[in-house]
Amino acid sequence: MASQPFSLLISIAIFITLLSSTAHSATLSCKSQKLPQSSPTYANCTDLPALGAVLHFTYNATNSSLSVAFAASPPSNGWVAWGVNTAGGGMIGAQALIAYKHSDGKFAVDLYNLTSYGSIDPVKKLSVETWDVSAVESNGAVTIFAAVKIPAKAENISQVWQVGPVVGGKPGKHAIAKENLEAKSALPGASTAAATPAAPAPASGSSGNTTGGGSGKKSGAASLMGERFSLGFYVSVILVMACFMSM
Repeated sequence: MASQPFSLLISIAIFITLLSSTAHSATLSCKSQKLPQSSPTYANCTDLPALGAVLHFTYNATNSSLSVAFAASPPSNGWVAWGVNTAGGGMIGAQALIAYKHSDGKFAVDLYNLTSYGSIDPVKKLSVETWDVSAVESNGAVTIFAAVKIPAKAENISQVWQVGPVVGGKPGKHAIAKENLEAKSALPGASTAAATPAAPAPASGSSGNTTGGGSGKKSGAASLMGERFSLGFYVSVILVMACFMSM
């Protein structure tokens, strides 16, 4: 009978451990997660497909940049990271922002060029232009704020994110569970930036005004649309006449 209380204690300890682990990996969502009141507002938000993370973002067409607020729940006293990979891959080659509690007890962001799966050291500058970088902790979640310049050729650019422990005052290796390995996806807004063409130079002798006057020639796309519309119109008329004749 003496073994029953001991077994009960073991079961309680396991339950507490599992509960603690679940709390550390709490799932956030765009509906439930609220940014601090002093935070900027964002036009979009998406629930990321791994690690219960979310990304608030706004694309700025004037300078082809993306303002983001990435939020995730780290392990106890752990770190969260978000970054971009211009080659479209995962961790290797990513330019990352890693937020964790520094020696002063406050969350701050270090810059990392992830070149290997081994030990990494912070860098002073990333290969991707980044500014307005900061981090804040609220209700167990850590949010990284940043603005990232999207390269001109950004068709394959991806985003990566991760959570992990702090070891010896520095970011330690994260877990390699399925969810960790799946923490990557296409970067929202990158396709918009890549598809935005530069304004064409006005033709020689032209005033450059494309909104007024009817004497200018139609563009190739407009001419093609006009031809398709005319052909479709005539085919429709012929079909309608055929229907009346059959009646």
